[in-house]
Amino acid sequence: MSTRRSVLPIALAILVALPIAGALYQTLCVRSESSRFPPPGRLINVAASGERRLHLICIGQGEPTVIFEPSGFGGALSSRLAREEVSARTRVCSYDRMGMGWSDPGPSVISAGLLADDLERLTMQAELRPPFILVPASIGGLTVELFARRHPDKVAGLVFVDAANSVLHERFAAQITRTQVAAACLVPTAARLGVLRLIDPFGLRREQSDAAAQAIARLYRVEPMNTFCGVARGFGTTSRELTDAPPLAPEIPLVVLVHERPDGLFPPGFAAETRMVDREWPGLQQRFAQQSPRGTWRVVPGSNHLIGSSQPHAVASAVLEMLADIRRGGG
Repeated sequence: MSTRRSVLPIALAILVALPIAGALYQTLCVRSESSRFPPPGRLINVAASGERRLHLICIGQGEPTVIFEPSGFGGALSSRLAREEVSARTRVCSYDRMGMGWSDPGPSVISAGLLADDLERLTMQAELRPPFILVPASIGGLTVELFARRHPDKVAGLVFVDAANSVLHERFAAQITRTQVAAACLVPTAARLGVLRLIDPFGLRREQSDAAAQAIARLYRVEPMNTFCGVARGFGTTSRELTDAPPLAPEIPLVVLVHERPDGLFPPGFAAETRMVDREWPGLQQRFAQQSPRGTWRVVPGSNHLIGSSQPHAVASAVLEMLADIRRGGG
């Protein structure tokens, strides 16, 4: 009995000390990384009142401007090779959505419409002249689709890079349960206690480079995971926004690129969900492309879900083909 009494305080002390140690480890890492990796672009205020800034990077010269909309865990530095290839012909911009990368955090509930409003204010405040070619990846497709449906006069063309859209959202949004949303909203706590940084679920440490260290610095923080939670909470609002928005303007050219392999379609640990969704993914992407009289779609050989990383030249080629057509007067 005495042995048990002596072990209990030690166990309780360990249970208290571990989260404190994890939180301290996280705080020190974030502080060090903030000095090591300052924002490479501009911070643009997009708040209707007060201040809330988005981080924007633009390279190259020419019109129309091409804007890359990142994937769920991507940001302004994503699809680097594709962006650089396109920037040889025109201006290319990319940014961090709220709470991601170097951008300021947003509210606790985040809908695609709210993100589309951010994109509109960002282009206005940064004095980017429309119309734009918009290139969304993954979940960024919902933001871009709403932007294009609300502001067709500001869109010269769309290149969806295995991106989410209203057809996919209508098919799968109802299957997202409150339990899954609650689970997504536990992830910020894991980040706050240094657990994500410790277990490295995205395998970023496998590549020993400054780029990998920078990715760790930007992703394994509380703010991106709060955004992840906020987007999950906002799915119902996103559904209503898509229903209420006008249809896609028929004059906007649309190219839909589709993955060959589903790797990266979901975060690590969702293999069953990946298989289920992937069975219908190509057909639903085709249906989305067919909603536009100027829509085309194709599977990109050798690609995974993040085509901008796995097959960047294919993304750049699709954008450059559209750019050439627009400049010839076909847009």
